[in-house]
Amino acid sequence: MQKEESIFPVIYGIISAIIAFIAVFFICLHTFRLNLQLAIILAGIFAIFFFGLSYFRGHASVEIKRIVYKYKLTDQEVANITGMKPSDFPIYHDRLQLILPKRYWPRVLDALQKYEKEQESTNNS
Repeated sequence: MQKEESIFPVIYGIISAIIAFIAVFFICLHTFRLNLQLAIILAGIFAIFFFGLSYFRGHASVEIKRIVYKYKLTDQEVANITGMKPSDFPIYHDRLQLILPKRYWPRVLDALQKYEKEQESTNNS
C-alpha cells in the first residue's frame, strides 16, 4: 500500500502537466495565434508549473493521511492538533476524507508533522 501511495503524487503531477500542456498549447495556437515554437515553450512552462503544484498537493494528501492512519487519530484529535473544526476532517471506513480547500493543506500538514515529531521524541525518551 505504501509503495502505491508513494507514486500517486508523481502520476497525479504527470496527468496534470499533460492536461496543462495540451490546453495551453491549443490556446496559444488558436486563440493568441502564436507561432509553434512559442506555443510549445509556453505550454512547457505551464506544464512544469502544474506538475509541481499537483505533485506537492498529492504529496501533502498522502502525508496527511499517513500520519492520521499511523497514530489512529480521530476527527476531534486532528481538529485539536490543527486548530480547525472536527467537521473539516470526516473519517469514513477508517479513511480520512480531505474535504478542506487545498489551500489549507500545508497548514494541516505542518501541524501534523509537528505532532508526529513530538510523538517520536516522547517515544524515544
